[in-house]
Order: sequence, then C-alpha cells, then structure tokens
Amino acid sequence: MRFDKKKVVHYVNQFFGKMGQEDKADMEFVVKEGPVGPGLALQKVLEDKAEVVATVICGDNYFAENLDKAAEYGVKLIEPYAPDLFFAGPAFEAGRYGMACGAISKCVQEQLGIPAVTGMFGENPGVDLYRRDVHIYKTERSALKMVENLSAMVSLALKLTSTKKESKLISGEAIGRPTEDGYFPRGILKNEYTEKTAAERSVEMLLAKLHGTVFQTEAERPQFEDIQPPPPIQKELGSCEIALISDGGLVPKGNPDGLRSRGNTIWAIYEIEGFLPEQYQSSDYEVAHSGYFPVHVLENPNRLVPVDVLRDLEKKGVIKKLHPFFYSTSGNATIQERCSEIGEEMAEELIKKGVHGVIQTST
Repeated sequence: MRFDKKKVVHYVNQFFGKMGQEDKADMEFVVKEGPVGPGLALQKVLEDKAEVVATVICGDNYFAENLDKAAEYGVKLIEPYAPDLFFAGPAFEAGRYGMACGAISKCVQEQLGIPAVTGMFGENPGVDLYRRDVHIYKTERSALKMVENLSAMVSLALKLTSTKKESKLISGEAIGRPTEDGYFPRGILKNEYTEKTAAERSVEMLLAKLHGTVFQTEAERPQFEDIQPPPPIQKELGSCEIALISDGGLVPKGNPDGLRSRGNTIWAIYEIEGFLPEQYQSSDYEVAHSGYFPVHVLENPNRLVPVDVLRDLEKKGVIKKLHPFFYSTSGNATIQERCSEIGEEMAEELIKKGVHGVIQTST
C-alpha cells in the first residue's frame, strides 16, 4: 500500500458479507482483511485514491437488537486499522441493515473523528433516525445499481475529506447542497457566497411561482401525508363489537410470532381469554419494542391493552361485546409504507369478522 493512500474500513451485514442469509442474522461481529462482497466494487471505484483495509460484518438481528452496544463494539474493532474514511452499506430499503449502518457510522464519526458515509432508500427507517448525524446518500430501492450508488458515495466521501477550497460555502467545504450531491438533507444551514441578496432571491422565486415557471426553494418544508379521519360509528355503541389494537409490541413470553423491537414488519393475533385473562401473571409477557421503557406495561399489560376496562364496559352494556381477539404489532422505526399495509391488513380482517369499532393504543 502506498503511504499517501487513504485507508478505508467498510461495514456490511451477514448477507453482503457472504456469511449467509436470515439463518445468520443473529451472528455477532466478524472482521475480515481487505474488501468483501460489495467492498470489491467499492475498491474498484476508489481506484488508487484509497484502499479498503478491512471489512466489518455483523448480523442484522444481532445489531438491531443491540443497537448502541453493537455500534460501540464495532468502533473498537475498526479503531486499530486507523482508517481515514468509513463506509457502511449501502443498505437500500433493508430496515435493520439501515439502522445498523446509521448507528455505526454515527459512532465512528463521533469517536474516531473521520468522515462516514452510508446509503439508503428514502423509506428506510435508518434515514429518519440518522440523517442529521451522518451523510446518507439517496440510493435506489434495491441493489441493482450497486456500483453506481457506491460511486456516488465515494464522490461524496472524497469531498468530505477534500482540502481544496473550491466551494461557494464560506466555511470552505467542498461538499455541495443535498440536491447537488445526492444525500438526504441534514437540517443544517450554512452560509454561502452569492451574487444576489436573500431579498432578491425571494422575490424572484415568488414571481416564478406566480407565473408558473420552474424555481428551486432554498428551504424545503417537510411533506406530510394527508390522512383522513375514519367516519364515526353509525350504530348505537351499546350494539357494537369493539376490538383492541396496539403498536406497543405486547406479546406472550418468548415472542412466538417474532415481532421485532425495531423496524418490525409483521403483526400477530392473540385470543384475549388466553392471552390476558382476569387473573394474569406479569411473567407471561414481554414487549417487542425498544422505543419506550416497558416496566409499567409488564407490571400490568392492561395499561397498554385496556382489556379490563372493556370487560367492565361490556358488563355494563355500554358496548355489546369485546372482540375476542387482540391485534398486536410494534411500530418502532417501521417503514411508513409497511405501517400503511399493516393497517389495511388488520382492517380487512376486522371487517370480515363484523367488528364495528376499534380502540388503538400506542406508547
């Protein structure tokens, strides 16, 4: 290796690290010398500018379920290689992988003081969790354009390490705006040199908007989906069957259906009489959700899933019937698109069973 070459360490999951598929998702860290899997393409893109000296590999499940601890341990494995640059992924739309890439990239930057770049598809939960901390390049949904995405990530990383002051930014950085270099906005505003004042630019944009011509805003507003509230129940409440749904991750001990504590993609149904009887044992439950402190829920599951209250309302005739099944999922860092699908799947099931209304509890 030439002494003027930058040293690179690359992080990948068990699949891209050639260790296995879901059967190896629980594997702990492995370090291999040199590039592995997509690291070979990364090395080719880097050419003689840098050398991939090591690849850090970890299973998606293991990392996602031990996020902070895994990131800390990963940095300890990376530090001896004294890298100048760190790459993770790209993870595309893989949620667990994206969270691991974001977590370890953030930890590397903070503890080793070197630039870290990763890549994800826009709906990956890792984007919202880590885009303010690290540079996340906007990738395709799948790995079909792996080389192109790696090329863009390398270009971004080299700009982060550049000492040339060719930018319009007053700080002298070579990196451009998110729209110019393809990374997700980080919520950071920086001063740059311009020929026109802010007032002039604002008026020009306003006139362009009024005339229906093309313009580019300098401060994009967040886009929120317009969700219409459900219609009110048309029947008298006393003649209605009411179901309970929660995204708080309450499951039987052992989590038999495999709900994930972060980036979950599934839901489960439990018969209430067996799942939450009047005389329950706290030790019979666990919470598959790492986004809140579950001690109070585990002490009394009715705090999250108010079966006790609904039973009382049923006895008093306020409602006709408590639906005999409880619907459970975990909504921590779940991709928005999958959340919508889960809602539609549950609604279809409830309509088939003649349920008139739903009480949905969260954390």
